[in-house]
Amino acid sequence: MTSSRGRSLLVALAFGATIAGCKADPGADASDAGADAGRPAPSADEERVAAIVRAEHRRSSAEITPADGQSRSVAVRRAAARALARIGGEEARAGLLRALGDEDREVVAWASYGLGFSCKGREKETVSALVARALSLGDSAAPREGAAADGGADAGPGDGRARLDARTAIARAVGRCASEESEPTLVAWLAGSPEEAAAAALALGDLVAVRGRLREETLAALLHLASGSASVPPAPEGLFPIGRLERVPLTVTARLREVATARLAEPGERRLFAVRALGRAGPEAAAELGRVISSPSLFTAAERGEAARALRLLGAAGQRALADVLPSLAPPSDPVALTAMGEELGVLLAVLDTLSEPGKARKTLQGLAALPPPPNAPATLLRRLSWIRCGAATILAGSDTREPHLAPCDLTGAAPADGADAGAAPPGQPGSIGARAMVKVLGRAPIEGARLSAFLAHARRGDLRAREAAIELLGTHEELQDEAAPILAEALASPQEGLAATAAEVIAKKPELAGEAPKRKKRKKKRADAEREEEAPRLPPSPAIVKAIVAAVGRADAENSPEMLGTAIDAAGALGLKETLPRLEELCRSPWPTTREHAGKAIGLISGKTPTCTAPPGGGPLPPELNAPATGEVTITLDTDGGQMTLVLDATIAPGAVTRIVDLARAGYYDGVVVHRIVPGFVTQLGAPHGDGYGGPQGKAPLRCETSPVAFDPLTVGIALSGRDTGSSQFFVMHGRHPHLDGQYAWIGRATGPWAAFVDGDLVRKASVSP
Repeated sequence: MTSSRGRSLLVALAFGATIAGCKADPGADASDAGADAGRPAPSADEERVAAIVRAEHRRSSAEITPADGQSRSVAVRRAAARALARIGGEEARAGLLRALGDEDREVVAWASYGLGFSCKGREKETVSALVARALSLGDSAAPREGAAADGGADAGPGDGRARLDARTAIARAVGRCASEESEPTLVAWLAGSPEEAAAAALALGDLVAVRGRLREETLAALLHLASGSASVPPAPEGLFPIGRLERVPLTVTARLREVATARLAEPGERRLFAVRALGRAGPEAAAELGRVISSPSLFTAAERGEAARALRLLGAAGQRALADVLPSLAPPSDPVALTAMGEELGVLLAVLDTLSEPGKARKTLQGLAALPPPPNAPATLLRRLSWIRCGAATILAGSDTREPHLAPCDLTGAAPADGADAGAAPPGQPGSIGARAMVKVLGRAPIEGARLSAFLAHARRGDLRAREAAIELLGTHEELQDEAAPILAEALASPQEGLAATAAEVIAKKPELAGEAPKRKKRKKKRADAEREEEAPRLPPSPAIVKAIVAAVGRADAENSPEMLGTAIDAAGALGLKETLPRLEELCRSPWPTTREHAGKAIGLISGKTPTCTAPPGGGPLPPELNAPATGEVTITLDTDGGQMTLVLDATIAPGAVTRIVDLARAGYYDGVVVHRIVPGFVTQLGAPHGDGYGGPQGKAPLRCETSPVAFDPLTVGIALSGRDTGSSQFFVMHGRHPHLDGQYAWIGRATGPWAAFVDGDLVRKASVSP
C-alpha cells in the first residue's frame, strides 16, 4: 500500500512533464505522519495518474483502461500512454494504437515509441498506422535535435530537461519495426523539412540495427542529405545510418569519403557521425582519420577517440595511420604535464587499444612502456601511467609473455597474494591493470607449457577482473579443455557474482567444458592432436559444476541478480539438467521478462518443448522506491579521482531509477565505488559493487526499464542494463552523441564535469545529494 505521502509525491512526479519546478520539500521526512497537513486532497485525476504509474511499474497493462486513453485530463492520457509504451507486448498494443490518434503530441510521442517496440509480427500494419498519423500531424515542424520540443516538454536548449517530439518518435518507430515499407517510407521523408529529414535519417540507423543493410539508392539519398545543396544546408544525420553498417558497397565509398570529409569542417556534436562514417569509407579514409586524431585544436577528444576506433576497421591502412599519429600523442615525462593530461589521456589510450602491431611506432611504444613514475607520485597518477605503460607493453609483446616491458608495466602495486580471495584487492584495484594486460597477451597464442602455468595463476586466484578475463579464454582455446572443469567449478562457487556469471556463460556457450577430463597418460603432441580431432563422446558434467548451477538457479533471492541468474539458467539448459526443471517452470512465470525468456529457452533445451512463459496475473511487486519517490530535479555531487563531477537527475521521466540512484547516494553506496568502464568518445560507467561491471547492491530488486524517446546527447546520463528490466545501481555518462542508445536505456538526467578524464580504476570518494 502506498502511503499518503508517497501517493502525493507520485502524483507530483507524474505531472512533472507539464509543471516546471515541481519538487518535494527538501526538509520533509517521508515518515512524518503530518507531512501532508494543510495540503488539499488529491483530485480524482491525480489519483488515477498515481494508479497508472503503479500499474506501469508492476507491468500490469490490464489496469490501464480505454477510459484512461479517453480521459479529459491530458495528464491521465500521457501517463497511460507512457505506461503502455514501457509495458509493451501484445496486451498494450490496442491502447497504444488508440493513443496514436490523440490530439496531444506528447501522448502521440509515447504511443509511437511504444509501438516501435511492440510490432513484432504486426510490422506492416503498425508502420501503416504510424505513417497515417505522421500525415495527419500537420505542418508544424518538429524541433531539430537540441531545440525545444512540443507537447508540453517545452524547455529551452541547455536547461537539462528531457524533450519528447512526436515526429521523431514516429519516424524512429517506423525504423525499428523494419517492415518492407519502412525503408522506402523513410527515404521519402528524407526529402521533407530539415527536421523531418533528420528524424528519418536517425530512423534509418534504427533500421540498420534490425536488418543490417540498406539499399544502394537509400545510401545515395543519405549522402545527398549529408552533402546539402544550394538551397538546403548539409545534414550530418545522413551519415549516421552509414556509420552503423558493417559493410558499405564499393560503389559508394568514394562519395562517402568526399561527403564525410566535408562535414569534418563543421564543428558540433553531430560531427561525430562523419568521423564514424569514415571508418566505412575504405582504406583511403585512413589519412583523414589520422588527421582528426592528431589535431586537438580542431577536434574534440570524443571525436578523436571515435576516429581511433574507426581506424581499426580499415585494416593495414588504419594500422599505419595509428602508428603515424602515436608519436604526437606521447606525453612528456614531466609529472605536472602528465597530471594535466585530462581527456587527452583517453585519446592516447584509444589509440593504444586499437593499434595491434608496433610497426614504425616501436620506438615510441618502448618509450611509453618505460615511462618513469615521478617521486612520491599519487595513486591517481600511477594509475594513469600504468594504463599507458601496459597498453604500450601489450602491443610490443604480441603473444610473448616474456616481453621485458610487460611484467613491470603496472605501477599501482601488487595483486593479492596467492590464495587470496578474488576481489580482495582494496579500492582502486592495485595490480589489476598489469594482470589484465598479461591475460590479454596470453590469449593471443596457444596456452601451453609455461604459458599454461601463467594462465592457471590468473584463472584460479588473484585479481577479480583478470580472473574473469582468463575464464573467458576457456571458451576460445581448445587446448584448455582438460583444465576447464575445475576452474569453472571454483568460479561458479565464488561469492563474486561476476566471476560466477562469467563461468556460467562459458558453460552455456560450450557445455562440453563442464565435463571432467579423464586422467590420461602423457602423449606425444601429434597423437594428442589427432585424438582431439576425433569425435569423442560428451562427458557428463562435473558434479561440482552441477551442484553450483542448481544452487544458483534455486537461490531464493536469485531474481535480485538477473545477470547471474540468466547465465546460470542458460548453463542449466545447455547441460540438460533435468533436476532444475521444477525451478525453471517457476521462473517461467516470473514477473521479470528477462528471467522468463531465459527460463523458457532452457526448458525447451531440457524437455524438447519450449513453453510460452507469461507474467503472473496482476504483474509484479511495486518497487519500494515509489513509496517515497524523488521529484523534479535532484543534484548529486561526486568527489572523485578525476575531479568534481555533478549529476542533475530528472525524476519526471524515470522516477524509479532516479529515486534508486539518489537513495543509494544518500546511503553512501557510491562512496569508494570504482569507475570500471571508460570508452573514450563513448561512455563512462560506474556503480558495480566490485568494480567489474556485474551486479548491484544486495537486497535490491531490479529496476523496471523506464526507457523513453529522449536523445542521448553528450553528458546525458542513463541506467546500464543487461536485458529488459535488469537495471540497478550502475549508470553511464555519455561522451558524445550516440543515437543508437535512444529509447534503449532509461534517460535519467545530465552531467557536468570532465567525465571523459576518468580511467578504469578511478574512485568516487564521496557522493553528496541536494536538495
